[in-house]
Amino acid sequence: MNAGAKIVTVQTPNFGELQVPEDKIIHFREGIPGFPSAHEFAVLEFEDVRPFQYLQALGDPPIALLVVNPFLFAPSFRFDLSPKDMEDLKCASPEDATVFAVATIPSDPSGATINLMAPVLINARQRVGKQVILLEGNYPMRHPLLGAAGQGPSGS
Repeated sequence: MNAGAKIVTVQTPNFGELQVPEDKIIHFREGIPGFPSAHEFAVLEFEDVRPFQYLQALGDPPIALLVVNPFLFAPSFRFDLSPKDMEDLKCASPEDATVFAVATIPSDPSGATINLMAPVLINARQRVGKQVILLEGNYPMRHPLLGAAGQGPSGS
């Protein structure tokens, strides 16, 4: 965090009051599918839920998405970014973006899944993000989390 960075305070139902340095706020120009009016997010890390993190909306605090590095559970996951996605993310190369998958963990954790069809990409250096819908590759919206390591794409 820069010494002179402004702090944004937001009250959330899940995490209480958060103090987010302005230089850690990620802007999603188009929002994210399902939440088109949510444009400002922060990635929250908590030791007790690692390797998971939360993508917390700052303008609409009830929105908090559980996210994880998809390569931990689907090592063969691969996709190409379009020139438009690269431009939107202000990326010089695909490696400039961190990839997350939204996780869903129901009351029975054995049914936990990650969404490989719509990864969330964040360019932390430029503080921009985008959820990309992958129409090629046949990746499922509900890829099993448990027992999934080493598996490639499967049906939803």
